[in-house]
Amino acid sequence: MFIHNAWYIAAEPDELLSRPIVSRTLLGKRVAVYRGASGQAIALEDSCPHRRAPLSLGTVQGDGVRCGYHGAEFGSDGRCIRVPGQDAVPRAVVPTYPVIERHGYIWVWLGDPDLADGGASIPDGFWVSGDPAWIGGYGRMESIKADFKLINDNLFDITHAQFVHPESFGGEEVQFYRKARPGSDYIDREMSFEVGERSIRFRTHAAALGDEGGPLWRSMLAQSRGLEEWNDPIDYRMEVIWWAPCYTSFHIIVRPSGEPDAPPVEIYNLHAAVPESEGSSHYFYRSVRNYGDASMNSAFIDAVKFVFNQDKPILEGQQAVLGDRDLLETHPISFAGDMLPLQGRRILERMMATELTRG
Repeated sequence: MFIHNAWYIAAEPDELLSRPIVSRTLLGKRVAVYRGASGQAIALEDSCPHRRAPLSLGTVQGDGVRCGYHGAEFGSDGRCIRVPGQDAVPRAVVPTYPVIERHGYIWVWLGDPDLADGGASIPDGFWVSGDPAWIGGYGRMESIKADFKLINDNLFDITHAQFVHPESFGGEEVQFYRKARPGSDYIDREMSFEVGERSIRFRTHAAALGDEGGPLWRSMLAQSRGLEEWNDPIDYRMEVIWWAPCYTSFHIIVRPSGEPDAPPVEIYNLHAAVPESEGSSHYFYRSVRNYGDASMNSAFIDAVKFVFNQDKPILEGQQAVLGDRDLLETHPISFAGDMLPLQGRRILERMMATELTRG
C-alpha cells in the first residue's frame, strides 16, 4: 500500500536534456515526464489509450505528445487532439498529474489532485540542493530492489554505519544514537530528537571527536584547508531530518575543537527513497558542500557511490528474505536504536489510514 497524496521526485531536470520523455514507474504507476515547448514540465500516464503503447516511446509536439505507435496526439491536459488519417477524434483522455519544479527536482503528485497543496508539503530542507551557492550540486538516481520503508529505516538508524561504512562515517560517534532523549539541543556525546506530525529530527554532537570518530569528518576539515590530513580533535555536529513519506537530509558541521568562532565546514547529504513498487525504489541522492571547488566533485561522487554500494546488498538482501511481507509482520527483535525508525513507520501508518478514510 502506498501513500498517494504526497509529492514524489519523479526526475531530475537534466534527464530531460538527454532524452525528450522520461518513463518512470512511481507507486506502481507508469508515468511519462517531458518538457513542453512552453518550458513547463508535464507528467501523464505512460500509456496510449489506443493500444497501450508507452507514450514515452513517442515524441513531444508543442506542449503535447505524439504516440510513437499510430501517431495519436494528446495535449498537455491529456486529451486526444488528433489521429492521423481521420477527422473524428476519440473522446479519450490520458490521466495527467500535477507537477512542480523545485529545489533542482521535478516533483509529481499522484493522488487526489484536489488535495495537492501547491507544493507546500515539499520538504523545505531540500532547498540547498538547488542553491548554486552550495558546491557539487550533482545528483544521482539508482534503482534498488527494496521497499522504501527499509531504506527509511536504514537512514534513521545510523548505528549500522560502524559496521557497514567504517571507511567513511562509521566511527564511535554513531553510538550516540543509542543515547537518545527528547529535545532540540546539541548534547555532547548524546542525541536529542523531536517527533512531529509528519517529520522527525535528531541531532548528535561531539565537542572533541578524535580518531575514534569516522575519518570522513576530519577529512572534511583537512580538505577545506588544503591539507593532506587533520589529526587534531574536531567539534562535530550532525542534524538529520526526515519528512514523510521518504525524504531525509543529513547536515554535518565540523570545526577545530575548542574554536567555536571558526568558519563552519558543512556538507548536506540528501536522500529520496521514492517507491517504484511494493519491493523496489528509486533512490535519488545528492551531496553538496560549502567549501572547495568543482575539482573536488568527482571524488565526492565516487564517495557517495561507494557508500550506496555498501548499503545496497544489505537492503536488497533484507527484501529477498522478507519477500512480500512487511518487516514488522515478522516480529523482529528490538535494539536501542530502533525507536525512531518505528516512530517513522507509525507516521506512515497514520497517513495511510487517513487516505483509506477519505476513500
